Amino acid sequence: MATTEYREPARSSAAWLYVPVILVLFLGGALSVGAYFYGEPQLTVAESLVAGFGGLAGIIIGLLGAVFGVIVGLIGALIGVVAAGGAVAMTLFILASPVLAIVLIALLMRRSKSDCPDPAAHE
Repeated sequence: MATTEYREPARSSAAWLYVPVILVLFLGGALSVGAYFYGEPQLTVAESLVAGFGGLAGIIIGLLGAVFGVIVGLIGALIGVVAAGGAVAMTLFILASPVLAIVLIALLMRRSKSDCPDPAAHE
């Protein structure tokens, strides 16, 4: 009886680590080439490398700051929604309290159908 085993080839679990490193190197290199060719005073190779990777670091820091700003803004919006909901509830309570008081007073002031103070005594 012949059995065949089929296995998937083993994949490296650290492949996700290489993608950002390669991306940073590629983008930093591209910005360095751009700084070398398009710099107004002609830059040296070392200066263009520093300018390219420094610009990439600035872009990354700016993106992290934007993410932090979005998170803080969402938390602030949530606090604002809670405060606005509390304000609406308080306003409705203040406006509805006199109406509820009038309704309750009207219910308490109505007369019963019989003159007997204790109708349960007749059962």
